[in-house]
Amino acid sequence: MTDTLNPEALKLHRKLRGGWSQDRLADESKISKTQISRWERGQQVDNIRPSSRERLSKALGVKWEELTRAPKDTLKLRSRVPVKGGIDRAARTFLTIVQWHLDLTEDAIMDLAPLAVLILAERSLRARQTALDETVGELEAATAEACRRLPYLPGAFHDGYRYDWIEEERKSLRERELFVTYEDDEGEEHSPFINFLQDDLKALGLFEEHPIEFTASYSGATPDYAVPTYVFGANLGLDPDNKADQSTLERIQDGLIDLSEVWEKKQSADVEEYRRWLEEQSQAVAEMTAMRIKMPGFKVKTNLPGNHSSQVATDSTADAAPAVENTDTEQRT
Repeated sequence: MTDTLNPEALKLHRKLRGGWSQDRLADESKISKTQISRWERGQQVDNIRPSSRERLSKALGVKWEELTRAPKDTLKLRSRVPVKGGIDRAARTFLTIVQWHLDLTEDAIMDLAPLAVLILAERSLRARQTALDETVGELEAATAEACRRLPYLPGAFHDGYRYDWIEEERKSLRERELFVTYEDDEGEEHSPFINFLQDDLKALGLFEEHPIEFTASYSGATPDYAVPTYVFGANLGLDPDNKADQSTLERIQDGLIDLSEVWEKKQSADVEEYRRWLEEQSQAVAEMTAMRIKMPGFKVKTNLPGNHSSQVATDSTADAAPAVENTDTEQRT
């Protein structure tokens, strides 16, 4: 990550912050107006101190990297609108890695996301349809040929594959279900979309040594995925083969520790301070997780038709929670 400030980016984001003056930015960032004026004139923009970078970014409400690149489309930046929603923590880590890999801003990636999802979805659905049509055609042709050659074994080749699964896939494709999953006889879930993504990554030669970890979460939901810790471990000075380091890397992988913050700390601190900071971050996550696990249990009362004693306990030692009146239905929930 560069520590060189772009004067035009600074001017633009100051104006986008409700038309702030240099005086207002100085007050909000606790940086002198004289220094801000120098930066906007292109003076002393190299080797900006980490503390100044942090105060400036926080005051303007942007990532530091957005202040290091020349804005290519001022009107587009001015017309940005907030998006309601969030991003999965592991996906946030992956987003940071894609930013570094392609040298793109977060905004650029998010702007392209709808188009990228549409392309992936259409390609996936068409690939499934083609695979189904071709495979069924080959099976039917093989069955017909077998019956022709062995007419004295009637019906021997007609039950060699599962028609119910094939019909289920046809129905899924008609309804354009992108994230459908199928459960086999052992209870394992299989996702056509994950299979498509894995094949595409192989064709591109990406993540061959350390494949991306995909999980079909549940039927109809976006598959979970995470970038392997080996991909970014070396850049952070952490060894995935070391148990302690791997624990920290997994928390970064899951987005519990912000990858960009880790990288900035590694760049600005010496090894000892960096390691101490990582341990503090990791410990804080561990304590937060332990606190959630140890939260007191509770009991829920719910009245169901024909059920006069429907108390469900989540912790045998917890006291029963009071029933809550539902003012809309006048029923107790």
